[in-house]
Amino acid sequence: MQDDPFDDRLKRLGERIEAARGEPKPEPVRRRSSAEASGLGWRMVTELLTGMLIGLAIGYGLDSLFGTLPVFLVVFALLGFAAGVRTMMRSAAEVRGKQMAGAEPPAGTGERPVGDGKDGAQGPSTIGTGDSEGRHEE
Repeated sequence: MQDDPFDDRLKRLGERIEAARGEPKPEPVRRRSSAEASGLGWRMVTELLTGMLIGLAIGYGLDSLFGTLPVFLVVFALLGFAAGVRTMMRSAAEVRGKQMAGAEPPAGTGERPVGDGKDGAQGPSTIGTGDSEGRHEE
């Protein structure tokens, strides 16, 4: 049996398509500029210090009102520090969420690259009555 030139071309085309698919290239990650990173750092420091200063002010005010100088000052300074850390962590999670949202599609959407073989479709060399090698039965 003589090989059909169409079958050879079809097989070569299928091989070229598979080679071109290969591994998907990841998108380049956008790096933050130094100004953005510096701004984020100052935002975190400001949030922490603001929480502590508010706690200190409330504690000092209550201590001067009730005449118990170190008690409320210490308690509210610690509460202010905890509130500042909590706010700082929330801001960090927000920034991380924005970075992740820009990097990949949302989870659960079912999106995947076309032609990954998971949809049950067969390649071009198995169309018709031929076998997986592209040969036709007579």
